[in-house]
Amino acid sequence: PAMLVNKIQAENNVQYDFVLIDLPPSFNSLVRSALYSSDYFVVPCTADLFSAYCVGLIGDMLPFFVRDWTQGRERYLQGNSFDQFVQSKGAPRFGGWIFNGFDTRKKVGEFKKTKLGADEAQFQSVKKAISENLIANLQAKIKGYDSVPDFASDTPIGQIEDLNVMAPDSIKQSVPIKYLSETKPTRENYSSGRWAKNQVKLMQDMDAEYDKMADYMITNFV
Repeated sequence: PAMLVNKIQAENNVQYDFVLIDLPPSFNSLVRSALYSSDYFVVPCTADLFSAYCVGLIGDMLPFFVRDWTQGRERYLQGNSFDQFVQSKGAPRFGGWIFNGFDTRKKVGEFKKTKLGADEAQFQSVKKAISENLIANLQAKIKGYDSVPDFASDTPIGQIEDLNVMAPDSIKQSVPIKYLSETKPTRENYSSGRWAKNQVKLMQDMDAEYDKMADYMITNFV
C-alpha cells in the first residue's frame, strides 16, 4: 500500500497528508501489509459479542506481526542497508477506536440521549477489552517503539449511531451523510418525499461526530 501511494503521488504530482485504508476484519496478508505501511491504526467496533473478542485478538496478533517484520527487516538490511523505505516501516501504533452501529433513546423529561441497555452493556465490554486486552498487550509485548502513544486510550475517538436507512441511501445516491438531508429519500414508502426531522437531526449529529474524529486524527496522527 505504501508503494502504491508513492506511485500515485508521483504520477499526479500531489503530496497526501493522510491516507486512510479500510480493511476487512481479518489477519490476511493485505491487512498485515497495510499495518506495516501505516503509522497508526484505528479499530472500529460494533455493539455485538464479537467486537470485544476481536479486540483481544488484535492485542495478541499484532506483537507477532511486529516481531516478524523486525526479524525480516534485519535480515534484509544486512545486504540492503541503503534502503530507507523499508527502514521506515513496520511500526504501527494504536490510534484509538470507534464505537458504531448502536441505538439510543431519549427518556421523557430528559434532553440527552442514552444508549439502549444492551448496547451500553456491549460498549462497556468493548471498552474493557480495549484497555485490558489490546492496550495492555501492546505495551507489554511490543519492544523498540511506543505502540500506544499518550493520546490513545480506552475512550472512543468517535461514536456513530446506527444510521438505519440513511447509510444505505447515502451509498445508493453517492451522497455523504453531511449532505444527505438535502436530497430526497429513495425509499418508496416515504410518501412525503423528504426526511423526517429526527433523521435530519441524526445526520447532523453524526456529521459533527465525523468532524470530531477528523480533528482528532489531524491533531494527533503526525
